[in-house]
Amino acid sequence: MAYPYQKNFQHFLAEKELAEITIAEYSRTLEDFFTYLQRFNWAFSSDPSLDNILENDIRDYLSMLLSQRELKNDTYNKILSHLNGYFKFLFTHELIAHYPTVGLKGLSKETLQPTIDFTWLDQLAAHLQNQQLSFYTRALLLFSAHGFTSQEMLAPDFYTIAAELSFNATEHVFMQAFHDYLQPRQLLQNSAELFLKTRLDRQHPRLSAPALHKYLKKDAPLLDFALTPQKLHQGYILHYLIQHRAASQTELQQQLRLDPASLDYYRSLLP
Repeated sequence: MAYPYQKNFQHFLAEKELAEITIAEYSRTLEDFFTYLQRFNWAFSSDPSLDNILENDIRDYLSMLLSQRELKNDTYNKILSHLNGYFKFLFTHELIAHYPTVGLKGLSKETLQPTIDFTWLDQLAAHLQNQQLSFYTRALLLFSAHGFTSQEMLAPDFYTIAAELSFNATEHVFMQAFHDYLQPRQLLQNSAELFLKTRLDRQHPRLSAPALHKYLKKDAPLLDFALTPQKLHQGYILHYLIQHRAASQTELQQQLRLDPASLDYYRSLLP
């Protein structure tokens, strides 16, 4: 797939008198990166703006490369160099407002192994009771623990699906408080949805993915794990796969609502 400002960037590289094979390597890296974002990054796929690409998104991509593809450190560093060159070009030409690769460093001789955090699943009850966290953040954690993606939560009529879920005692208490919190918004928007805007917008009352991200960004410093829907869902899936290693391909696809390619991808991330 083409990537944003591809012709401009390739012209820039050509003006630096880089070899054609090197320019082609840049293109392969960037095409792969943006394909990954479209498929696995919830914020970018729902709003494909370059300013939605953050440092953590690039870290996620690099972690995927380490876990899924057996990269040597020099290959990893070359890919990071390609990404850094591209975003530096965008930033210096005022095509983006921030420079997401500026804090990223290459690998030394010791390979960095990505870690997979399942702790939020074991601590869900405590997080649901933590009133410092917004209701939307806690609802995201709850529904992620039940296997839903943020796209599914923000889709029309998700409240009908949520109404059919079985909750334990702590989760039930949270849901009662969540419904009390939502009642004024539901009356304002004339909507029974669970993720709603605060301002009146009855034609489009549901919260957007970027708007949800603002709640998560505010709450992220209060938690010791990555508060991104992609990471939460990945943690749920990997935790489920570890607990159900004997399950068949068909059973896993049905339970996790994954196609064969996506299931193979997540299996490749297993420790």
